[in-house]
Amino acid sequence: MQAIQVFFNTGERMFPDKAREMVARLLDGQQDSLMQAAMNYTPDNKTRQGFPSVHFANNKSGFSMLGFGETGVAAVSDLAPLIHRQIANETKKIVSISQKMITLSAECRPYGISYTVPRMVIQKSPHHLDLMKNAETGAAHLERLFVDSIKRQAKAVGIELPDNLKATFKGAKGTFSAQLSSDSKLARMGLYDATFELNARLGGIWTCGYLLSKGYGNFNADMQLGMTGG
Repeated sequence: MQAIQVFFNTGERMFPDKAREMVARLLDGQQDSLMQAAMNYTPDNKTRQGFPSVHFANNKSGFSMLGFGETGVAAVSDLAPLIHRQIANETKKIVSISQKMITLSAECRPYGISYTVPRMVIQKSPHHLDLMKNAETGAAHLERLFVDSIKRQAKAVGIELPDNLKATFKGAKGTFSAQLSSDSKLARMGLYDATFELNARLGGIWTCGYLLSKGYGNFNADMQLGMTGG
């Protein structure tokens, strides 16, 4: 039930998708199997199915990496010194790193608790856009996606969830387009500050939606509920 977050303080904030591209470039041709685990690729460089064990995430003065479960914690821990050295060599700047272990938890509640996802990618196929054209089908799609995402992460890290998990979509502040890569014209629809009520109290960092390994979809339940994180 553990996760790890490693912070790379470069002195300049970097969006997670750009940080992921930078790390892939800096470590190209090095530690191939380790990099495949971190980038969620198979040995033949195809995207793995299922919950990605390593995610890139925000850091106000650089970027961070999240590792979930045994494989994710090991991969991020092993990659951290390699990334640190490569960034310092390229920028010729002092780059500091720090880390924290995160305990994930989920407890059933007889009422809903609100969670807000800062940047949630909600589209994987054109069909999802059709669903979003109608308020009722759009809300049902979002609620299903939120719950399914929580279930997928819980399964990946070995957490047992309540059987009656239910989410209610409460609204969002706006939409954005998430590019699949910096040189791609393809993009997917996302929501800013999507808020859901869930009949469970979550602990730790959870992720929902699509393009998770690129840094979309994560939210810190401890911080939002004023809890002390692990």
